[in-house]
Amino acid sequence: MVPTLSSRQAPLVSSRRVGTRWRRRGSRAVILASSSADAKKAVVVGAGPAGSLSALYLANLGWHVKVYERRAASGDARGADAGAGRPDISYNVVLSPRGMNALAGAGVTLPEERVVRMVGNVRHLPGAAPAVSRQFKGTVAVNRDALSDAIASTAATKHPGRIEFTRGYGVRDVDFARRVAVFAPSDAPSDGDLSADEDAVSAPYDLLVAADGVNSAVRSMLARGGDVRVTQNADEMMFKTVKLPAPSSDGGGSDAEEAARCFHTWPRGLVSMLAPPDPAGTLSGVIILPGGAHAGAHRGAHRGTWTWDAVADEDDVRALFEDKFPDAFNGAPVPPEAVAQILAQRPRRGGVTTHCSRLANADGSVALVGDAAHSCWPSLGQGANCALETAQYLAFAIESMPGDLTAAVKRFDEVRAPQVHACGRLSEAGFGGVAKRAGNFLFFAKIGLLALLNKAMPFFFDKPALANINDPAWAYDDVEDAVAQETQALAAFGGVLLAASIGVVVFGWERFIGASIGAVKAIALGEGTRADEGAALAALGSAAAMTGLFRWLAKRRRERRKGNMSPAVFVSPSRGGAAAAA
Repeated sequence: MVPTLSSRQAPLVSSRRVGTRWRRRGSRAVILASSSADAKKAVVVGAGPAGSLSALYLANLGWHVKVYERRAASGDARGADAGAGRPDISYNVVLSPRGMNALAGAGVTLPEERVVRMVGNVRHLPGAAPAVSRQFKGTVAVNRDALSDAIASTAATKHPGRIEFTRGYGVRDVDFARRVAVFAPSDAPSDGDLSADEDAVSAPYDLLVAADGVNSAVRSMLARGGDVRVTQNADEMMFKTVKLPAPSSDGGGSDAEEAARCFHTWPRGLVSMLAPPDPAGTLSGVIILPGGAHAGAHRGAHRGTWTWDAVADEDDVRALFEDKFPDAFNGAPVPPEAVAQILAQRPRRGGVTTHCSRLANADGSVALVGDAAHSCWPSLGQGANCALETAQYLAFAIESMPGDLTAAVKRFDEVRAPQVHACGRLSEAGFGGVAKRAGNFLFFAKIGLLALLNKAMPFFFDKPALANINDPAWAYDDVEDAVAQETQALAAFGGVLLAASIGVVVFGWERFIGASIGAVKAIALGEGTRADEGAALAALGSAAAMTGLFRWLAKRRRERRKGNMSPAVFVSPSRGGAAAAA
């Protein structure tokens, strides 16, 4: 945890150093920018995708922005195939239309040579041919560092005098009352006296954007001051990454070129592997095994309890792949370089959900974005997409109230917080770790059942609501509400089936079918016995009840949709003029 200096311990860095532009030696890079006294000033902590996009959006609005990133810009994980040598440093993310919309809103275009436009999904099932679907069509895979670089490059090109990136500096203290943040070199002692550190930098701000990740130092400072309450839920699953070769085919008749543009998965219960594609034609594998509470378990005689503790040497790595992922290297043994990659890494948590009571402080001078605000489990592929969209929401809220920053940031919090909370709950429902696997199975089983009912009875059942999660027109809480309504609709449908089943059991098939036919005659032809008429009345009553229920559910959905807070809700009539002026 990053320590905070109180006024009793040490004063903030002298104000004489405020605004100083620094050139650091070695790997630390500073992109210098000019400033003007009358422009609003923003300080962004973290130059990941969410932080960089927030900076770009604010610069588009005419703000002067300083971005501080604790990682150096030495090129250790950057380049066209970033993270290839150290796959534990960076990883590929999948951007859906939601994330792409947020990028487009700021004018970011991803370079084609650094992305893969995916055409589908390949599931490598044990003992069977791979199953191919097109569910990832319309999405792109991009290395996280390549994404950040593309945003930063756009910012440098569009606003050379408005954005300043400083790398190799981490936040050390924030004086929220004075609106000054203090940064020091990342390799400086964390408990040192910043007032005596000539390399420390103080940065005044009108708005501080905390985009410093799941272990956010700024968020911790806000929490200690009582501005925000934070809860986190860590998954028991742990992961390591490995570079996989280009697949020979997708198993469904497509050629190797198309297979290399698919998202590959190896579902094995508690053990699994995910592999989004790389621009080079290879795959970036993510191996997921139990950890945490299960870290003390070891591989049993039947290899049914694989954990990272059980993968300690080269033989264990090869045994794991032979047991669970025999086709990962196109049927070949695990190569030495892949073994070395896996053994060199420490397992990392598969996911942490972060729930913040609010996404801003009371006076509207600090906003939380990205994983600092709402990290979630990767089950639904929304981590990066949600982070980019939050940056978009913040900018649009500020644009809608240009004269009142406090009100704008408060509005951002009011609108966005319920949405990201819903995203976190949905991710947990879809991937709740070891303890919730039964619930996860039911979650996805329900989706499969709804898909079948949609095909069989499209007049009653829409496609599963979760299919809308990648649509930027749908707020996350709208999706969650629709998922809940689906459960109610399934319950009603199940009630009808249960009643019919009871009728069959009590009266037998013949009498039940006879009564049903009699009811149809009574309704359609106006003829039949009293029993037929009674059955017809019961059928009409059931139909009316079902219709009423579905209409009520539809009404609830419509009413809920009236409050949909997509980014467009913030766009002011003057947006075009503001953008042009920027």
